[in-house]
Amino acid sequence: MMITERMMMNRMSGNQEDGKWTRNLFNKALRNPAVTRIIALLSSNSNLLKSLDSASRQRQNANRHYLGLRTVAISQIRGSEARSRDFDSSFHPLSERTFYRWSSVAQARQQGIPLPPVELIKVGETYFVRDGHHRISVARAFGEQFIEAEVTEW
Repeated sequence: MMITERMMMNRMSGNQEDGKWTRNLFNKALRNPAVTRIIALLSSNSNLLKSLDSASRQRQNANRHYLGLRTVAISQIRGSEARSRDFDSSFHPLSERTFYRWSSVAQARQQGIPLPPVELIKVGETYFVRDGHHRISVARAFGEQFIEAEVTEW
């Protein structure tokens, strides 16, 4: 989802407008999973994030090691260590309860406030989020394709 020029102008108008701007962006992100869910149901595919529990069982004895700071394609992040029910597989929020945290991340990004890299766990070619679900969701809503991450491989 790209930020429209009108959203940018609204953001520049002040705090009340910031709230409206982030609410509009969040609502767009929240509505997208409804369409994705319908397509998933019709095609018998799940649009939920994979749980790290199921993937980690397959690699219980694997050596875990730190890979460092990496730029990761958001499309390769397909699961979560602990929040697989809060976002869909495209990191659209699944409920209204994530709004306040999501909104604060979106506003910080728009104001140029540096945010820490997300923390990811790499299992095979798939990445799972340890920390940074909202930052990934906001980055995707802003139309970004890559994100900085601290990566540990399992």
